[in-house]
Parts: sequence; C-alpha cells; structure tokens
Amino acid sequence: MEMCLTCSVLYAKTTLGSEGSLGIVTKVSILTPPKLSSVNVAFLACTDYLSCQKLLLEARRKLGEVLSAFEFLDEQAMDLALNHLEGVRNPLPPALHKFYVLIETTGSDEHSDREKLEAFLVHSMEEGLISDGVVAQDIQQASSVWNIREGIPEALMKAGAVYKYDLSIPVEKIYDLVEEMRNKLGHLARVVGYGHLGDGNLHLNISCPQYDDAVLAQIEPFVYEWTSKHHGSISAEHGLGLMKADKIFYSKSPAAVQLMASVKNLLDPNHVLNPYKVLPQSLSSP
Repeated sequence: MEMCLTCSVLYAKTTLGSEGSLGIVTKVSILTPPKLSSVNVAFLACTDYLSCQKLLLEARRKLGEVLSAFEFLDEQAMDLALNHLEGVRNPLPPALHKFYVLIETTGSDEHSDREKLEAFLVHSMEEGLISDGVVAQDIQQASSVWNIREGIPEALMKAGAVYKYDLSIPVEKIYDLVEEMRNKLGHLARVVGYGHLGDGNLHLNISCPQYDDAVLAQIEPFVYEWTSKHHGSISAEHGLGLMKADKIFYSKSPAAVQLMASVKNLLDPNHVLNPYKVLPQSLSSP
C-alpha cells in the first residue's frame, strides 16, 4: 500500500484513466495542502512471507489512518541493493533476512503517532512477527531506508539484463509466484520480488547476465497464465501500455475487451489519442 496526498486535479475533455488513450488534459489546477508534520519510518525484518501478511493486518488494525506506506522486499532484492547501489548500508546488520517490510506513518500529532507506532512494534515483536527492526530517528535515516526500496530497479539494471513484470495478485498468493518462478528457472536467473504489499502489487523481476530467449520462453506465457489462474491482473500500477496490449485477454474477457474497443472507436474514430496502447492492434485499427 502506498498512499500520497492528492496534489492536482485534472479537468479533461473526456475520460481519463485509460493511459491517455481516451483523454486530453485541457486544464490543470494545483492544490497544495500543508505538509503533515509527523512522519515516521520503520524498517523491519521478517522470517517468512506469512509474517509479512500478518504484519500488514496488524498495521491496518493498530496504525489505522496514519499508515501511509507498507512495502516489502525479499532477501534477493536487499542483496542487489547492497551490492549495486552507491552508499547503501544494511540497516539491520550483520546478516541478511528473508524478508523486509518498510512501514511509514504520516499524521499531524507527532507524539500520538509515535506512540501508536511504538505500541504496534512492541506487540508485533511479542507475537513473533518481527525478528529485527529499526525506526528512523531523523529525515536522513528515513531517506536512507527509502533509498533501498526505491533503488531496487536501478540495482537490477546494474546487475545485468532484467525481465520486469508489474502484477496485481491477492496478497496471500503474491510470493507463491516468486517461489514458483524461482523453482522453474533454477540457476538460469535470479528471481526478485518486492512491491506494495497493501495493494497486492508485486514487482516480479528476473535478473540474468544477459537477455536470453531460452529464459524468456520459461517466463512467458507462464507468468501471465499463473496470474490469470489466481484471479490477478497482469497490469498493476504501470498499466498495459504498448508491450502488454496483446496480453490483455489474460486479465479481461473477450467480451470486456470488445466493449473497451467499441468505446475507444466511438470516442476516437481516427485513433489519434495515444495509439497502439492498452488494446490489441487488431481491435484498435482505424
């Protein structure tokens, strides 16, 4: 889960939210609410994925309205960050842990918010959900923790070739895909999992020394079929775009896709609005 303050309101000529394929921005109004004064960041270690799930449930119960981010990354993602990002240090030395969770709270009452977070951490430690952890003491420490999570894509690029998948999967099934892909590929590639756990958004990354058609053949269409079988979506926060347009049927029924194409053809008969995106080209040709 990753939430942020709304900073703009878009007034569009027609429907937005379709990767620009049905919308033209004609006016932008910037809203600038005051920055909330209380921000806390905790970086925690868990021994297994089930503990991460339980920790999410506890965070929702105990932190409620101040919970603003709940991110997770696995040991492989942390190892890449430590080895390929400049200036990054292990917040929980000396060893690596199987899973990490980054929690951020954002509110207006510093004392109350801190008390809530501390009570949540104590309870989670007593329940055995956390094996180690640290709470950032200032903005520099908070930034260094966020740099680990946000720097993983850069670390992957520095490590070599990478096949990237942005998937929406039921939270209880998210890491099953990572493990199945890891078993399927064996020593051919390194499989890395991280993402926005509260949203059920998995960033599945397969890292190799170089791009290899044999590796890709093991990944696709397996990753799409698996996601569809478990009632997920092959497109999460980054959308379908151009490369996944022909894969839309893994997430939508033929009838739904045909209806989308009909709306597109009605509102944009000449196909000048962000063409070749979202819908298969066979259904979106002028």
